[in-house]
Amino acid sequence: MGGRGSLSTIVAGVLVLMALIIGVLIGATALSMVTTLGSITANHVREVGVESAMYSGLVTQGNELISTRGPITIIGAVTPKGFTWINKTTQYYVANTTEPELLLTSVGPVLLDPTQTNTNNWATPATLSNYLWHWVVAVVTTKQGQNTYSGLVEPYGSSYYIVHINPNYLVGPLTGTNAYVTKDYGVGVYGCNAVGGCPPTPPGGPVATNNYAGYWPQVSVTKINSTAVELTITFLNGTSFIRTPWYFTLYVLSQDNPTWLNPTCSGQHLTTQIPNTAPPYNPLPAPNNCTFDMRWIRYPWQQGDECYIKTSWTAGYIWCTLPNNVTYNITMNMNAPVPSNYYLIMIIQYPTYFGMVAYGDTAFAWNITGTSPNYPTWLYPPSPPANVLTPG
Repeated sequence: MGGRGSLSTIVAGVLVLMALIIGVLIGATALSMVTTLGSITANHVREVGVESAMYSGLVTQGNELISTRGPITIIGAVTPKGFTWINKTTQYYVANTTEPELLLTSVGPVLLDPTQTNTNNWATPATLSNYLWHWVVAVVTTKQGQNTYSGLVEPYGSSYYIVHINPNYLVGPLTGTNAYVTKDYGVGVYGCNAVGGCPPTPPGGPVATNNYAGYWPQVSVTKINSTAVELTITFLNGTSFIRTPWYFTLYVLSQDNPTWLNPTCSGQHLTTQIPNTAPPYNPLPAPNNCTFDMRWIRYPWQQGDECYIKTSWTAGYIWCTLPNNVTYNITMNMNAPVPSNYYLIMIIQYPTYFGMVAYGDTAFAWNITGTSPNYPTWLYPPSPPANVLTPG
């Protein structure tokens, strides 16, 4: 009997020990599952928060939240201590904590994490480098308010700007608290054409657009002194226009110090007034001090602003084609030190009717380094081209 009791005691002890081991294993497995689910949940919350911020125009920097699309309502915050009711409408919020905080906002959840300084800061130099030389559409908060701007993302020093040609503007510097990209059209000619304001391509020509056909105007630059240059601009024989151009205007965008210069030009055919086809038909002021008349140029078959051919067997409007080279010799005073790098921009204006644009305009741009004119880098970005590999 004593042996049997001892054996029963041993068996019972073994069973209890096995139960304890199984319990420990189940507990460890459950704890692992809880930890994993918690990690997945946290990551999901972080991803949802970041995505919500990206698409709603929110920018997070550590424990700061900035709304670039106007005021939002912060309903409350979930912290390790529990839920805190906030109910605040603002464009700027700072969490007074050193721990992660999940904000519930009117545009979705947003995670603030003081240990993450650039959660979704699209417009810092580090992240904007992904858009370098890309043509984009971005919402930017400026001193004049918040607006949408399209153009090329280009570096100036350590900052990034959006550059657009025709209409001409430069927006920047871009930061994480004043800008975010909403559309990316890529690089080169494709992106330029998608956004607009693109010079005729291929650079140099020959090109064929709805109002200009032929080669680009030829440009040479000679430095006169520290503030002035001599420009020679030649429209080549055979260049064609949909109608006789009225005038062209020159603009200068400095790349040394990102700014539009205000040059003063002199030379034959400089004009201070442009035609006005809207009542009362009084001439209008020229766009700037570097506007040059083109109505003096004569074309075969020209009748007023049009070129019209009529023979015994045909009649109709034709493009106005230059029978020879036409050259402008221009002295341009920058009214500032001549930049070592700058864009020279030319916009050709065609006739309007009753004040309305009928044939658009044509814009050209040259990248001037010293006295050497080149085509804009942004038409063909400065990076090695990719290869296309096919089998066989």
